[in-house]
Amino acid sequence: MFRTQKSPLLILLSLTLLLTGCFSTNPLRIPDEEWKQLSREEQMRAYEKQAELDKVRLEAEARERAAQIEAEARKQQALLELRQNAEYGDLVQCVVEPLQVKFYSKWKPAQPFAFDLVRGETREVTIDDKQARSSTRAWVRFDESGQRVSLCSSEPGRYGSGNCDSLLGTSRDFHRGIERQIKVEEFAQGAMRCDLKPESRRGYRY
Repeated sequence: MFRTQKSPLLILLSLTLLLTGCFSTNPLRIPDEEWKQLSREEQMRAYEKQAELDKVRLEAEARERAAQIEAEARKQQALLELRQNAEYGDLVQCVVEPLQVKFYSKWKPAQPFAFDLVRGETREVTIDDKQARSSTRAWVRFDESGQRVSLCSSEPGRYGSGNCDSLLGTSRDFHRGIERQIKVEEFAQGAMRCDLKPESRRGYRY
């Protein structure tokens, strides 16, 4: 006997129809018993009303996404302008070394990395292990006050405050250079040192 092989598309369609049949809801969330008592014309009107509501919802979601994109673009433009016109104290530069990161539930030595940030900036960075076999994402942030630099395992502000540890200091601390041990729970541990980035034409202020 020959076995007939079903195409992946046919299998997917069958599963979709099965799931739809099991979990489908009537338009306007009309209970099944009430739905069965409606005439065909009443059911069609319910479908039309649901379609109108869905259209309004989709248009609202599209406007919200567009507003978010526009707000993010304005934020990035403001950060760019601040970076271009930065005064001493607006930019911080940091090195994270030594560093251990939890890759696939195991702590491993990671490659040191450096970054610079302008006040209010959050940036995604990639951390590699020493053998360059594994990598993970992290986020770094320099807050608007100029007194906190954070290393986080998730993006700060998107999913709450984020899983972070921070280096705190006054303007004088950052001016002189500041270093401390950091530990992001179940993610990374090491040392971070930061100081204020000099203005390009003037060098460090002493």
